[in-house]
Amino acid sequence: MELRHLRYFVAVAEELNFTRAAQRLHIAQPPLSIQIQALEEELKVRLLERDKRRVFLTQAGRHFLERARGILRDVEAAKGEAQSAASGEVGSIALGYTASSMLSPALPAAILRFRREHARVILTLKEMTSLDQLDAVHGRGLDVAVLRRPNVEIPTGIVVEEWYQSPLLAVVPREHRLAGKPLRIADLRDEPLVMYPRNAGIGLYWKVQDLCAKAGFRPRMVQEAREASTIAGLVAAGVGIALVSGDTRCIQPDGVVYQTVLDKEAVSSLYLAHRRDDPNPYVALILKELRAALKRRTARSAKRQVD
Repeated sequence: MELRHLRYFVAVAEELNFTRAAQRLHIAQPPLSIQIQALEEELKVRLLERDKRRVFLTQAGRHFLERARGILRDVEAAKGEAQSAASGEVGSIALGYTASSMLSPALPAAILRFRREHARVILTLKEMTSLDQLDAVHGRGLDVAVLRRPNVEIPTGIVVEEWYQSPLLAVVPREHRLAGKPLRIADLRDEPLVMYPRNAGIGLYWKVQDLCAKAGFRPRMVQEAREASTIAGLVAAGVGIALVSGDTRCIQPDGVVYQTVLDKEAVSSLYLAHRRDDPNPYVALILKELRAALKRRTARSAKRQVD
């Protein structure tokens, strides 16, 4: 049985006249009669009764008509959805992000614009650590990830590109001797540090380790915390100093100041990860929007500096 058999039958059943049905289908009447007969032989039931004056549906024909109409509707709907998906109008995509990446103005702006321009696309957002995101992209649990580059080998078939860069800032207790002036990583040699934990999969842990090693010392970590807000609170409590992404500056508990770090390598980057040659059309669309959002933000920042 082919779809054309269903279309032929529906036309005859609705017209109850082979001549009119053939005209509607733009075919000759004899081939139409042959196709209906072949359909009945395949089903082993009579769908239509015919006499010299009229055509009418049997009970089996009435039941089959409803099912045939439903199948044809579903086929047309599937065809339309496939075409819409190919053009980026409908579908779904899963985007992962780290908790701190949402503090970057470019990410919320990109998500907002994508949702507005592709309202029929189901965008699933998942907060995950960088390591978990990388595993999820590789395992197809995520389509695109916004992460800090973890200190692990990137799986084969995964593309990782630098997307966004912000300066590292030192979070310092307000009454500390280093408060109120720019500092260098070397100034933290003997200072207690509050750091992201190694097993949290956050690239900042490895970044701090690397910066301290290049400055000739090992960081003196006295406290771990997973959330930027917790880290800022611990600094306010006098537990130690922290190095964080510049985007976390919006977290301002009483008793802390954010200090510029002068070392050129004291920057924190966010990366975009996705599968190479992913057939999902929305991957390219959201990557395009993420890049465009960053360009818009950079242009606005440059304009403010000129003004």
